[in-house]
Amino acid sequence: NLSLDAEFLLRGVSELDLETGGIPSILLVHGVLSFPLCLDSSHRCLLAAAHYGRGRVVVATHESHLFSPKLARFLLNAVCWLDAGRKGLVGVDPSVKKLCSLLSQEEVKSQVSQLTGDMSVYCCSSYSDREAKRIHSFVAEGGGLLVGGQAWYWASQNCGKAAVAEYPGNRILNRFGLSILEQSGKAAKHLPVGPGEHYHFRRALLLFSMQVHRCEELTEPLKDWLCRLAQDCTTFLHIPAHDCPAYASLHRILTKVLQRSGIPQVSRHCPIKSNSKEAVLLCMATELSLTMTDSAALVQKSAAEVCALPITVEIDGTNPGEECETAWRSTGLYLPEGHTAVITCPCPVVGAGLKVQIGCHTDDLSNAKELKRAPVVIRTCDVSCQKQSISCFWGGLIYIIVPARSVLGNVPITVEGAVRAPFFKLGETCERQWKTCIRHYPAPWAELAIENLILTVPSDSIRHMENPRPLLTLWNEIMVAISKLAAIPTKFPRPERIVTDVQISCG
Repeated sequence: NLSLDAEFLLRGVSELDLETGGIPSILLVHGVLSFPLCLDSSHRCLLAAAHYGRGRVVVATHESHLFSPKLARFLLNAVCWLDAGRKGLVGVDPSVKKLCSLLSQEEVKSQVSQLTGDMSVYCCSSYSDREAKRIHSFVAEGGGLLVGGQAWYWASQNCGKAAVAEYPGNRILNRFGLSILEQSGKAAKHLPVGPGEHYHFRRALLLFSMQVHRCEELTEPLKDWLCRLAQDCTTFLHIPAHDCPAYASLHRILTKVLQRSGIPQVSRHCPIKSNSKEAVLLCMATELSLTMTDSAALVQKSAAEVCALPITVEIDGTNPGEECETAWRSTGLYLPEGHTAVITCPCPVVGAGLKVQIGCHTDDLSNAKELKRAPVVIRTCDVSCQKQSISCFWGGLIYIIVPARSVLGNVPITVEGAVRAPFFKLGETCERQWKTCIRHYPAPWAELAIENLILTVPSDSIRHMENPRPLLTLWNEIMVAISKLAAIPTKFPRPERIVTDVQISCG
């Protein structure tokens, strides 16, 4: 009975003072046998516990929580619960050795040591996964684990990596149904979780699934949990699900919810509120599709207009830009929503830092109060092998992202499963071909390019244009004037881009 476990852990604790000298992270509580012990006003978890095998786990979101006198009663309860009545030895890792003095005051037998087989409880920080296998076995066989640490600093030093999947502590904790996240919490005094219903990711997801399936209006407490549920879905889906039935089962639940409900329509004329059922479904669809090589299971679209034959294009693999100044190279191809493209690259460019990007609308609208499109509509992956598949739930123009200081020269790229998009470059594209053929290509997005600028616009806005040359000549004059005004070379290291978007994140 998890409620009795929580009651035991919080016995005599009327307040949890987390002002212990450090900024905590927050936790994702996603296991069937995991449960929160401290939630803030936004339902973010700061302390939690879990059962695993025959053992038990308690997690704090900063290592200073493990030896703070302010949390003495909670810590003693935790060690007692983890010990499960054995009255055995408590091992304390050197990283949290201050805990020993607190335990000695209550005559709890402890020693500073790495994990050994004769311990009943092991206490450590979350900053290393060196002992991951031993800790998993230790807990599964009945041991107790008390662990603390934050992940926000790790995330700041590992941009682009998901802490829930790659942070060292989570290589240990994910298996227990608990994960330390990169978001920081507030170091403040919080109330412990009390009796009655409170937020838990699985509980919220189950309620959401039931109410969506019944086509019911969302009710409390689910309405109050929606924002947290959407964020936790996003985070959870970054945990690799292969070879883990517990994760895969949640993926199946999410897929069924989306298949039953359908994907909400969202547009300029049909906006949705960010705290609505529809917004959560959009978030689920986007994030779930990112776990798939083929998102066709989520959206049923006709492949009639998709070119079955491979199309080979040549992109400029050289980018003289400074560090972090990546360059987008247009392919003139579009991947329809829900479809999969197979992209083949020459062997020498594999591992050279190139990326494939589907979509050009990179603004993340996750914090918007109202949505006129899905919050995230692009997908990017590394060119890690000669032939690879990529799918994008929302579809989009296909780009190759070239890293700064790349000197690959012209690179042939072959794409299967895409359609051609209208593309005109001043001085290169045949005007007669544009008029008779190119402007009528089926993709919904088009690009008009000059040396220093690329305009990305809806195709419907250029199909009537018999000759883009006058427009682009004007833009060329504008860009030359800009270079003179800025006293910089007339040829930019990479073209600037103007992308038409129905909604932007700010401005």
